[in-house]
Amino acid sequence: MEDGLNGKDSNSLEVNIGLPTINVAILIPKNVDVPILENIHSPIPENVDVPIPKNIHSPIPENVDIAIPENNHISQTQFQKVDLDSLDYDLGTHKQIWEYHVNQRDEIRRVYIKNGPHQPPLETYKKNEKHNRSFQAFWFEYYSTWPEYSPTKDVAYCLPCIVFHNPNGVMGQNTFIVGGFRNWKKVGGKNCYFQGHIGRDPNLAHRVAKQMCKDLMNQWQHLQKVVDHFTTEQIENNRLQLKASIYIVRHLAFQAISFRGRDESFSSSNRGNFLEALNIVTFWNEKVADIIEKAPKNATYTSPKIQKEILHVYLDKVKKAIWEEIGDVKFCIMVDEARDKSMKEQMVVVFRYVDREGIVKECFFGLIHVVDTAALTLKKGIYSLLSQHCLDIQNIQEQGYDGVSYMRGMWNGLQALILNDCSYAYYIRCFAHRLQLALVKASKQVVPISGFFLKLLLVIKNVNASCKHNEQLKVANANEISRLIDLEELETRSGLNQIGTLQQPVEIRWSSHFRLVSSLLRMFTSSVEVLLNIIDDASDGEHRAEAESAYDGLTSFELVFILHFEKETMEITDKLCQALQSQSQDILNAMHIVSSNVINSISVCPVERNISVLANFNVPFQSVSD
Repeated sequence: MEDGLNGKDSNSLEVNIGLPTINVAILIPKNVDVPILENIHSPIPENVDVPIPKNIHSPIPENVDIAIPENNHISQTQFQKVDLDSLDYDLGTHKQIWEYHVNQRDEIRRVYIKNGPHQPPLETYKKNEKHNRSFQAFWFEYYSTWPEYSPTKDVAYCLPCIVFHNPNGVMGQNTFIVGGFRNWKKVGGKNCYFQGHIGRDPNLAHRVAKQMCKDLMNQWQHLQKVVDHFTTEQIENNRLQLKASIYIVRHLAFQAISFRGRDESFSSSNRGNFLEALNIVTFWNEKVADIIEKAPKNATYTSPKIQKEILHVYLDKVKKAIWEEIGDVKFCIMVDEARDKSMKEQMVVVFRYVDREGIVKECFFGLIHVVDTAALTLKKGIYSLLSQHCLDIQNIQEQGYDGVSYMRGMWNGLQALILNDCSYAYYIRCFAHRLQLALVKASKQVVPISGFFLKLLLVIKNVNASCKHNEQLKVANANEISRLIDLEELETRSGLNQIGTLQQPVEIRWSSHFRLVSSLLRMFTSSVEVLLNIIDDASDGEHRAEAESAYDGLTSFELVFILHFEKETMEITDKLCQALQSQSQDILNAMHIVSSNVINSISVCPVERNISVLANFNVPFQSVSD
């Protein structure tokens, strides 16, 4: 690729791309700055300057798995002059291809391929001690194009596979590459390992590597040869075609819209967001439509692979902007884990730091796929991510996780493992989360409060049981709001008096319990009316009994009293939770809120005011038994 996506600084992104119209896997360099031709008459602008906000709060969508290479030293191989005449042709002792500099590998591959497989004609070959068998010389005649024999290690290798070996490839295909093959008993017969290595599937690794050898030796198909024969007009058209795909990927990514469709065939009425957006571009731009129509079928730049490559370039640019802004200053890491829809365990990493202007920022940095949630696995994933982006582990100032034991464990947890390597990486747990967990736990220990929420769950179960009951609740709520407005007991303003439903509480979210209590207070009369309708319309005794039990509990004096009491106290804790979740909140201010607002407010809770509001409900309350 001649051009790449080159960001001028951390706050801007310039798209400079040009690709030849051939189906070739092309690397996208990071630091290439090639000017885009100006004379392209198209509604798509030539010079794109897309500002990237400094404080990025939303992740780029698409379920994209980003592999973290284990062998990071591969890309860091230094360029050293190689004497091609003195290369070691014994594949058992030679230097691996991927250990050379990336710009030298093709030249070295040509030398090995031109020289052919190393097949020394020995009089005798070493015998295997286990099976008392040895390599046979006539195998060279039967398999003349690929097998090699290493006298030093007494193993066989495959020349095409070893010259195009990927060290980060799929495990289990390295028998004829890394360790070599020496089980001579398995050569020949029905289940011959040599025949199994060749295979019949054209997509097998050996056949793909063999085809790559042919392509490499065909100089007329080399990338540089093809590019040199391109005219200026072809380069302009290729760039314009690719830019159309780039703009669509950028739009879908920034708007968190999915790319693929269920059926992307030409006969489909909806081919997915990416292809449908491309159709809109070609509809309004005849030049782009003409270029795409005349483009080779193997160079349309619309395949899912190209979409992901473009998306990865944007992802790299965003990450680069973040880690360049962090630099050598101290930063905090916040980590959480969750399973995605495909049941993969994912680890989310967020960085919190202070930028050059003194503003505290929290930036989502990436998703890491982990095989399990053990502390050592999570630590390895975090360290790999940091080292991959040149972030010093010793600059970690703080670490924050949820309350799961393997993360926050004092001795064996993730925070303890990181603290051993970085003594200043103190563990700080989310205060708002801790407060909500404490409130949920405390409420379950108080029998009346625990019973109160159980009764509310029974009410929700009956009222929200069906769409019919939900519709009845909305109608009853609308009538009640109209009645209170006529009595001038409700204010009328934009955004007020919205018609809704009862909120469903979440087990560990105390704020969801507060929303439940608030919604029930707003729709108390409507909920009672719906329960009465359910009792009258019940078709069997079971549903009628549940509805009557919910009605009796809801209209009891005890539940209504606790409902108002909880509204008063939970409103205070909800304000505290919101304050603790503020990005600019500090610990001293949070402690002040706890001491001044919570303790003092609960100590002077106006119980009389709670009792006085009970007269506002038009329902027959049942007395509380002694």
